[in-house]
Amino acid sequence: MAAENLPADADLRHTRRNILLRGVDTDSFVGSAIALDCGTGPVVFAVNRPARPCAWMDVTIGPGAQRALRGRGGVRCTPLSDGVITLGPATFRVVSGPDDAGP
Repeated sequence: MAAENLPADADLRHTRRNILLRGVDTDSFVGSAIALDCGTGPVVFAVNRPARPCAWMDVTIGPGAQRALRGRGGVRCTPLSDGVITLGPATFRVVSGPDDAGP
């Protein structure tokens, strides 16, 4: 999600995203598998599709939030492994790309 497109004082919890990452263009990983590791072992996710921001963001964050996040609202994922994700730093890596899926 492109937090830099929101006001500096925006409470990112109001974006209704379960996991927020900094410095990662998540939209570029649609069709890939990614892993997040908070120090207890990686949790692998399939990156399925972009998450389109809804009009409710204009209510919870402020006018123009939906427009500011259009095309930059993050992605919808499916967990592929069990594990623990905690608040705080985590390592991010791409496990497989869209071309690795095979026929």
